[in-house]
Amino acid sequence: MLISGDLSTNKTDFLINAYTNLLNSGVKSSEILVLVQNSNLKQNFINKTFEKLKIDSIEKLQVHSFFSLVYNTINDNWAFLENINPFDNPTILPNLAGLEVSQFLLKDILKEIPFKGYNSKKSLLHQIFRRYSLIVQNNLTDEEVEWRSRILGESFSEDAKKALKKLLSKTLALRDFDYLRQTLVFNYVYKNSDYFKNIKYLILDDGDEITPVCFDFISHLAPQLKEAFIAFDEKGASRAGYLSADRTAVWKFEELFNEKAQKLTSENIMSKDAETLFSNITNEDIVPLENFSLQSPSKRASMIDSAIKNIKELFSKNVLPSEIAIITPVIDDMLKFSLKENIHTNLMFLSGSEKLIQNRLVKSVLTILKIVNGIKLSEFDLRVVLSEFLGIPVKYCRDILENFECGGILIEHEFNLEEYSNKYKKFLEIIKNLTENNNTKLSEKVYDIYFELAQLQNIKPVELNKFNFFIKQLQDFENIFGKDFPNRQNEIINQIENSIIAENPYSTLEISPNDLIISTPQKIIDNQIKTKYQLWLDISSDEWIKSDTGPLYNAWVFQRGWAKDEFTIDDNIELSKEKTARILRKLTLCATEHIYTYSSLFDGNGIENFGGIEEYIKIQEQTLKDEEQTKKTFTIIPRDDQKPVLDYNNGQMAISAVPGAGKTTILLALIIKLLDKGVNPENIFVMTYMESAARNFRDRIKNIRQNSSQLPNISTIHGLALRILKENGNFERLGLSSDFEICDDTQRSRIIREISTKLKLKKTETDEFDRGISVFKIGCCKFNNSMDKKLEKFKIFFDEYQRILKEANLIDYDDMLISSVKLLEDNADIREYYQKICEYIIEDEAQDSSSIQQRLINLLSAKHKNLIRCGDINQAITTTFSNADVEGFRKFIQNSNNVSMNCSQRCTKDVWNLANNLVKWADTQKETKNAFFEIFMQPVEGRNPISENALHSVIFEKPLEERNYILREIKSALKKDPKCTIGILLRSNYQVAQWINFINNSGLKSITRSESLEQKSIFRTIFAIMQMILHPFDNNVIADNYEILAEMGFYKQRLGLEIRKYENPFIQINPDYIDNIHLGQFYWDLTYWLSFPHLAPEELAIKIGLHYFTSEIEKSNVYLISTLIKRLSLNYKDFSTLIERLGELAKKPSLSGFKFFSEEDESDKEFLAGKVQIMTLHKSKGDEFDYVFIPEMSEKNLTLDFEQIKLKNSDFNENLKRLNPNYKAKTEFDMKQELVSENLRLLYVAITRAKKYLYFTTSRKIKSFEKIIEQEPSLIFSEILDCTEEYHE
Repeated sequence: MLISGDLSTNKTDFLINAYTNLLNSGVKSSEILVLVQNSNLKQNFINKTFEKLKIDSIEKLQVHSFFSLVYNTINDNWAFLENINPFDNPTILPNLAGLEVSQFLLKDILKEIPFKGYNSKKSLLHQIFRRYSLIVQNNLTDEEVEWRSRILGESFSEDAKKALKKLLSKTLALRDFDYLRQTLVFNYVYKNSDYFKNIKYLILDDGDEITPVCFDFISHLAPQLKEAFIAFDEKGASRAGYLSADRTAVWKFEELFNEKAQKLTSENIMSKDAETLFSNITNEDIVPLENFSLQSPSKRASMIDSAIKNIKELFSKNVLPSEIAIITPVIDDMLKFSLKENIHTNLMFLSGSEKLIQNRLVKSVLTILKIVNGIKLSEFDLRVVLSEFLGIPVKYCRDILENFECGGILIEHEFNLEEYSNKYKKFLEIIKNLTENNNTKLSEKVYDIYFELAQLQNIKPVELNKFNFFIKQLQDFENIFGKDFPNRQNEIINQIENSIIAENPYSTLEISPNDLIISTPQKIIDNQIKTKYQLWLDISSDEWIKSDTGPLYNAWVFQRGWAKDEFTIDDNIELSKEKTARILRKLTLCATEHIYTYSSLFDGNGIENFGGIEEYIKIQEQTLKDEEQTKKTFTIIPRDDQKPVLDYNNGQMAISAVPGAGKTTILLALIIKLLDKGVNPENIFVMTYMESAARNFRDRIKNIRQNSSQLPNISTIHGLALRILKENGNFERLGLSSDFEICDDTQRSRIIREISTKLKLKKTETDEFDRGISVFKIGCCKFNNSMDKKLEKFKIFFDEYQRILKEANLIDYDDMLISSVKLLEDNADIREYYQKICEYIIEDEAQDSSSIQQRLINLLSAKHKNLIRCGDINQAITTTFSNADVEGFRKFIQNSNNVSMNCSQRCTKDVWNLANNLVKWADTQKETKNAFFEIFMQPVEGRNPISENALHSVIFEKPLEERNYILREIKSALKKDPKCTIGILLRSNYQVAQWINFINNSGLKSITRSESLEQKSIFRTIFAIMQMILHPFDNNVIADNYEILAEMGFYKQRLGLEIRKYENPFIQINPDYIDNIHLGQFYWDLTYWLSFPHLAPEELAIKIGLHYFTSEIEKSNVYLISTLIKRLSLNYKDFSTLIERLGELAKKPSLSGFKFFSEEDESDKEFLAGKVQIMTLHKSKGDEFDYVFIPEMSEKNLTLDFEQIKLKNSDFNENLKRLNPNYKAKTEFDMKQELVSENLRLLYVAITRAKKYLYFTTSRKIKSFEKIIEQEPSLIFSEILDCTEEYHE
């Protein structure tokens, strides 16, 4: 009998009734085979069967998941299999191990196979195993695999085939069978033995989720069956794709058993929404859902807070934790920590991605094993054992830790507390015994450690389960490697340490009333966890739609049923959508009352979300009311110079906008107009140069259309390029694997350091070569045989850099752009897809766009040709140190409908006149004639600020006179208007740091716009605590970092000296003897922070950050820092080295791929009022202030005199560019002209930041290396400003 019904029907109960009826009627249990999806469902099936049985005794029930059936079959038939094994050294029993052993074996095999040209050796193991799984689960022959390889045009198929053949041979020789290898052997057993001859009845639940290899087995059984009971869901197969559910099985069953399925109906109120959601994804029309709600805050931290608030509300209505499930594909530290801190019930995480090393018991035992085996460890590793395993506080372990750090020796030690002494003696005894017993198996050593020491700690059952998994893995390796195990011991320990905790195939899931489930979508479906309420988090994240393709596997083409002789992007999109529809439909059916959904504009890393499932979730009450409300919330009366922008309908339009012209507002109005006109948000692409600008755009549109679940695509150009690479498995066409990563500054700085050390480069040369990488890539350069020695050296540097990227599965920011362009140019189907959806493209800050970015934009806009580029050539201030191509924007202006937005209401008359005079002056100079684009600022009648004597320029003798003058002017300004905005703009980050100290020490409050981590209070706090944790016994370190925390208001200031006075370490002082109450509080806080040695550094960062900071923005930034630390810790396992590298990164002016959320992102002008904002001239772009001070304006700092321009790195970059034969070489005059022109534009930007008052100052003398030297004031004082004063005391 075939039964069609979803998981919310009584299909499983129907099968259980059929089973019990057979058993009650006298049919032997050995004649009935029951197959269910997994161990959890198996146990539930058995339990319910026993409840219904009416007979007194029974044989063992044959209820299995497919893989448990495979496992038992191999065990039961081992004698038969061993007899036909061609390899020597027979065994009594097979080694039915996990994948870890197979991965270890494959690592060895891959060393012998070149895979030449493969992009990432790091992901090769993962790719091969996916291919292996697809071949096995789909039961594909060699010929079928080869045909699929030809369809995909695979270049590595022969190497992959060779690797897998070697693995199969090796595992057979070692009798090592993981679940995939077991399946291959199972195929042989059922086809070549009578093992299943007694089976007369088959009962199968969730037939839609079985794999082709399972279907083949059922087909083999079918002729001998008296009766079969098979239940399936026609729209099921949620495990399609990589997990290989056979989507065709539901109709093949009807063919196999020659009958039609009986349909069951569901009474679940969510059934209608489940079907609607399925249709929303697979069809074009989006229909509202009835029992769903949606919240869409800007930041992920706010999204999690909203979910927590909803959970607490449900608790207040007496809803049990077990009646709620949180579902997200992103179960990260941010989510875990937030839930643990705010939800006070038992949290049960189901993700299958936890590392063994995250278990404190495993971590402690592994540390002890490493000590025994002589593997070098740091004192920080030892802290975990002493503190977590033995329960001895770190503060009492100074002598032990310091001796261990110096010589790796564990000294004898007596503690003041006898309990601690006894524990430590026991520990030393264990170490001694294990070291002496070299012949003891490693797993037995682990048992000894556990039984001797674990009794000293309270260990939770869940920790013990994971510890048992650890021991099982050790035993697998010991059994398989036998006598060779000691030779590979350290490698095996490392393998196990980094392994993921898989689910025990024989364990069952027991959920108590106080358990709140946090799970990935598939785990909910697989375990059929039914709850009243579900909370879907991160629905704007593309993690909801996992890729099923890679360079060495394509889950769709490798499906048994694939019949086409090509695979296109349309196939990938259609199949991925169908899979998503199947998953979300089943997931919805696991809820019985309501589903809360949550999205965020930005993910936990501060990067804009794209993709996801948000577009399919339309909420009933939102539809009409909110859209009407949205249209009323944003109106603008354009000025005459802005009107042409809002009159735009189609075609190419260039917008040249002076500072303060309101280009962001007018672009926003244009976007809203397009949306109101009915343009699909998905077809509008807005691109910005800076991440902050993208956030600003998204937040402002979100505020206008608050309840709209869909926004236009707004991102940086790099964000769009990354989307093109990641979406629809496009990366596969470039030979990238799905887990490729972007080489951010944390990784890049490590790579550059490694190469420069290897090549013995000087710092100046390293910096030059580092910048040269981008110049070389974007310039489409090629090395040749006629290069000078420096270029030859750079070639070695560059080749090594590329090699490391490839091996680490990384691409850098330049590769991102280059690869996306290559992808579009080389693949017509991908190009047509993106050209179709890019109906309107709007680019902001077009003057900063590089040639490769412009190529990408032109490719995307080629079909609809609706391209709007907005910018100001006069604010092009990155051309000399980036790949910005300002000439490209000049040409676009000439060839397009150009709108000149020349009116600005920002500046007072003196200021906009000065800006215009600068443009005119540059035009009169031969060397700078083309520095500016001819557009002059005009006022807006009645709207510009009015200020008398707005310009001030003063030349001082000494720097201190200059600083004191500025300080007096600032205090005077604040006295007149306490809420005025003040900006101090400087040439370099070094100057910014000096002025911050000066302003703060003067009693004023400063804010820096620097992206430097060390100037961010949240980072400084986390870093200070981490420094103290690293050096708890160094009073100088403790005192220095105490003062940092005190400076930020967490403790009383000026008590650092008191800490330094103690002869013994402050942390070891008896707290009863600390008289100062503030120091006493600090002592207990320090003790608290030392109690978490087991926490991963990124978790520690979150714990510290959320202890001191509570606002939405602060919490978001804490998580950003945690992510940064996590990235670093992948390469720096040692805590000390990690902190050292973090300190180095903190000094960098900015980090690519890392952008703090800031108050200005929130348009919180109140926060900025009355504070002195200090930043570089470059950072000031986009800002405005009532008062602007531009100090230290010497020719040396900002050279405007053509004769004094120094080329610095320009000549090397020029030589690199000449490696492109099509490049038009620049003369020395051209390069100097470029530099002085950019300096003039930088000055123009600085001038136009001022709304009411503008101050230029400098001094004739400065202190340099303890000497007083003369310096020349900037040309601006003599050539352009006519109000300069000379100041003399």
